[in-house]
Amino acid sequence: MMTILPEVSPATYFALLALTIYLLLGWHFCRSRLASSRPKRLLSPALELTLLVSGLVLHALALFPPLLWSSNLHFGAAEALSLSAFSTLCIYLCGQLFWKMDGLQPPMLGIAAIFLFISQLLPIGHSITYPLSLLSRGHFLLAMFAHGMLLNAAGVAILMRFADRTLHKAQAGSLIRTLPPLMTLERLMFACVGLGFILLTLALLSGIFFAEQVFGHGLVFSHKIILSIAAWLVFGTLLLGRWKNGWRGRFAANWTLFGFALLFLGYIGSRFVLEALLHRPF
Repeated sequence: MMTILPEVSPATYFALLALTIYLLLGWHFCRSRLASSRPKRLLSPALELTLLVSGLVLHALALFPPLLWSSNLHFGAAEALSLSAFSTLCIYLCGQLFWKMDGLQPPMLGIAAIFLFISQLLPIGHSITYPLSLLSRGHFLLAMFAHGMLLNAAGVAILMRFADRTLHKAQAGSLIRTLPPLMTLERLMFACVGLGFILLTLALLSGIFFAEQVFGHGLVFSHKIILSIAAWLVFGTLLLGRWKNGWRGRFAANWTLFGFALLFLGYIGSRFVLEALLHRPF
């Protein structure tokens, strides 16, 4: 008796291949960076980079064609999580050009793999019913990249808090011992906050001043808009405080987490509850 397998889209295949690479690389980095015995590295740095870039290319093939070229755009929690995973590893890849990032591979690959895995389990986002313009697609991509960037800033802030708390303990965990210095983590966090703030500013401006073209109706000041503006004010104040008063350390990390919490409540949280749990459009 012939079994008919469910139809699987090419995007799913690309996502699963990317997930496999992330998991294998994560296992490799845990084994070579975190193990107390520090066994010989199985992969050369060049091969590590090649595999990571290959995973990102496969991930991009799974993520972007439906967002950029599909006539029927789906935009939901699954897409947001997948883009967050993609931006996490892009930040690591670009950050290596400026700072020593060794030690961040296990948590970043782990987070990316978890987000990508969950995104494949969630239902795809509900279709956007109004006609899509280039401005609409640009707004949604700006918003998704802003949330992904600020999510990574929050993740680095958590690592900073955790590292700061355990720094002076006699027996710090292997993950903490291998993390970059706190100064490097702080610079990475502010780089993510700064870029995320710029992207969020552009997303808010396009949504407010071109609401009719972007959403197909006039601007509605929903809780999502209000909380997004509140988060924008928090991140803007943080960057201003960094520039004027040198805000740093635990204080800056707390501001980052507070700003992202507002953004999460206004956007990702509502979208996840409505789409994943209640199966209603956002």
